[in-house]
Amino acid sequence: MRLLAPLRRARVLPVLGAVGVLAFVAVPAHADTADAQARAKALVAKVQQLQAQVKQAELAYDRSLAGVAASVNAAIQTGRTSEEIAGQAAAAREQMDNRVRGLYMSGGPLAIYATLLDSGDITDFQNQIVLVNHVVSADRTLVSADDAVAAQAATMATSAGHAIKRQIETERSVRSVADRVQSLLQQQQSLLASARATVARLQALDAARAAYTAQSAAFSAITASRIAAMRVLPPPATYLSLYRKAATTCSGLSWTVLASIGQVESGHGSNPAMSSAGAMGPMQFLPETFAHYAVDGDHDGVANIMDPADAIYTAAAYLCANGAGAGGDALYSAIWHYNHADWYVQMVLALAKQYAEQFV
Repeated sequence: MRLLAPLRRARVLPVLGAVGVLAFVAVPAHADTADAQARAKALVAKVQQLQAQVKQAELAYDRSLAGVAASVNAAIQTGRTSEEIAGQAAAAREQMDNRVRGLYMSGGPLAIYATLLDSGDITDFQNQIVLVNHVVSADRTLVSADDAVAAQAATMATSAGHAIKRQIETERSVRSVADRVQSLLQQQQSLLASARATVARLQALDAARAAYTAQSAAFSAITASRIAAMRVLPPPATYLSLYRKAATTCSGLSWTVLASIGQVESGHGSNPAMSSAGAMGPMQFLPETFAHYAVDGDHDGVANIMDPADAIYTAAAYLCANGAGAGGDALYSAIWHYNHADWYVQMVLALAKQYAEQFV
């Protein structure tokens, strides 16, 4: 994953650069007074309160990212189970066909009856007729049962697949908790800078700064580890086609980036409802942003924010307008403009790499 230092320094919580920022705050030339010490200790006490909140917020962030990965993995597993059940149903049908075909290729029940008549024993004939009819009837009953069970299982698997896709978690479940962590860390940074400007030396301040650095690093570590566990959600054929075609409207833009955004934003249309921020549709545009970059992807004369073709083609136009076609740092910046969070950019790029590896 490329981490673009100039971009990150310019716009994100300075997770990696925070310590450096604090280190460059000017140290007061005058000796620390009792009043200055008291003020610094009060600031450190506030920092320590924030650090307890950060600990809980980072746990929530970790759970949220894990939930995104787990919901996608569950959807993938459900799809595989559905395919396995469909395969079992096909096998049951093939077995039935083979049994019936074998019976009739041997002459069918009439041939069996003819063999029995050759015996000349009417009692034996009657007994065998009853037995043959019973066997044939039982075979038909078994075949019907196979079909019924297979059909019911396939229906249940399909229903479960629809349900699990509706429950796919997207970036909406991560944003609020990620913002909470970043806000608390920023507050800590500000308070620590004020305390450092107040006194030249304070043991409690050094300890608070070390804790802040550790919590900042933990936020980055959670992001990296949870994103590494995420897997691509195979898109429906219609979405896959739209991602590929829309990407051709922006020279240099890979369709895998559009597919990743489509997965992260709505699970390829599984959850296109309005977010708490007002974003809508398969690609989760704010209405005003969509209106500015709108593309009529399906050429029906209307650009509809909820329509997959229009939304995906508009996403390509928006990314392209922000330089995505140039790749590298420009692509990173374009994705960041789509959603102003570094963890989001890292997630999209990681999934895009997987799409490129799994889809030709």
